[in-house]
Amino acid sequence: MRYFAPLIVGIAVFLAACGDDGDAPFGSASERDGTPVFVPLVTPEPFPQNTPDNRTPYPGVAPGIRSFDGQTPLPPLPEGAAVYLSLGDSLNWGCCFDPELSSHPRFAHYLSEKLKRQVVWVSLAGNGTLDTFLNGSPGGRPQLDVAEEAIQRFREEGHDVVAITLSIGGNDVLALRGGFVDGAVCVGGARPECVARFEEILASFPADMHEVYTRLNAVKDDATPIFTNNYYDVTHCGQPGADITITAVTMDIFNQSVDSATASGGAFPIDFQTAFKGHACEYISSVDPTYFGYDAILDLHIEAYESLPAEYVEPWAR
Repeated sequence: MRYFAPLIVGIAVFLAACGDDGDAPFGSASERDGTPVFVPLVTPEPFPQNTPDNRTPYPGVAPGIRSFDGQTPLPPLPEGAAVYLSLGDSLNWGCCFDPELSSHPRFAHYLSEKLKRQVVWVSLAGNGTLDTFLNGSPGGRPQLDVAEEAIQRFREEGHDVVAITLSIGGNDVLALRGGFVDGAVCVGGARPECVARFEEILASFPADMHEVYTRLNAVKDDATPIFTNNYYDVTHCGQPGADITITAVTMDIFNQSVDSATASGGAFPIDFQTAFKGHACEYISSVDPTYFGYDAILDLHIEAYESLPAEYVEPWAR
């Protein structure tokens, strides 16, 4: 993984907040523990902030059933209803305006019309990292454990799981700058420990995702497709040079791992990165989609479903 070493100087733009050496002249040396460290003067790109446009409930679209991070019991589902299950992070919760106006209830509505049967959106998604997805947060159960039990329960109760969406891993990168876990390492300047931690994430990601897919594939029906998204660049608004910023390069590298794990796990890729490129200032508020962003996500999910081999659709149609 040492091929990421050239990112040491630049990666702090995305991952770091301005640190204790922020007033050092560009190119000067700063001392940490008596060791000179080259510290460029960097100012992290601000995340775009948007006010949601005025949306009202969509006619005929039923509300979803949500348990944040799977930590509260799910109520009984309507008799005979099939399930669209969303797992992982806040993108699959419908954050951060009204989840009922996100793409997910509308995707369930599309599936209902496509399959000619009632399909209910059930979300166990939260706001965690791949580590918490697998191992749980303090005092909470791992979301993956809850998902396995829910899928088994749905089968026993006669609720076909006709589609699963999975979004996990993006918060592991965001956690480096704080806000998700304590002890953020990217707190200013081009700190080697910041890049070292990023390399650790990339090194552990394939094995962790292999476990995720192995366990989901073991409990779900063979005909249930899993759709896994990669991640967008939250600062790519189409400005000159946006494709070669350190943010863009960071996401290019991370998404290679996401897409590779998706293929290895037998899941179907959803390319958020390309669809959101040039539209961050419209599609994203902070790090989560706006309603316009969820419009784009809905289109991506429908396009992916329409492209599925028949063996993932016909068993569920009525």
